[in-house]
Amino acid sequence: MSIESLCDLFFEFSNEDRLRMLRRLQYDHMTVTALSKELELTTQETSRHLSRLGETGLTIKNPNGTHSLTGYGELSLKQIKGFMFTSTHRDYFQNHDLTGIPPEFVSRIGELGNARYIDDIMVIFHLIEQLGRESQEYIYRLTDKHILTAIPAWEDALNRGVEFRLLEPTDIVVPPEFERGPVIRDAVNSGQFKVRKIDEVNVFLALNESKVAAIGFPTNQGRMDYRGFVSEDPQVHSWAKDLYEKYWAKSKPVIP
Repeated sequence: MSIESLCDLFFEFSNEDRLRMLRRLQYDHMTVTALSKELELTTQETSRHLSRLGETGLTIKNPNGTHSLTGYGELSLKQIKGFMFTSTHRDYFQNHDLTGIPPEFVSRIGELGNARYIDDIMVIFHLIEQLGRESQEYIYRLTDKHILTAIPAWEDALNRGVEFRLLEPTDIVVPPEFERGPVIRDAVNSGQFKVRKIDEVNVFLALNESKVAAIGFPTNQGRMDYRGFVSEDPQVHSWAKDLYEKYWAKSKPVIP
């Protein structure tokens, strides 16, 4: 592996103007004049930056005078999304542990770029309750904690025919106040409400067919943090759903 070429790549990305150019060229082929005007740079500056980007293989000048990303540039820019997401939330990731997450999902962490961080557990719990009122197709939850106040919303969703999946650790402690009631019990018996167990829960997830109400990770001390990321962005939803399906596939069903 060439450390030199990697350092060259990061050096190009370290310049804000060059990075802005690359991100703009993701969407259009542009001339020096058009690019300089849009990014509010002089044509000399823009030309100099494009020359550097071309030398490192990230961009190319086309026969019609426009500039565009190369395949290498496109791929490199997609990969940097993960660094952009984690650096944006640097304080959070300094104190949270993702070592239990499957490596392929860590590699895809840039897909969470449009997620919003919610630093309030009560807001997260409210959004999870909202899933019960809004969902039309399904609700998926992966958690080591039951939200007692969400039960009425779950029952409403089940009465509308919504599929429910609940994935929880084998050693979960169910509070004595947690009474699912006849609606949920009947749904469990019919298979509409599926419950599965997994040995270890190292992410907190709540989503339906259109939004992600919670993505949370354990702290460095191993305790689950119920504050986390929310989004209606399709890429964020895809990441969360794929991860949920990964855990669901290796879990064990609970026999009603």
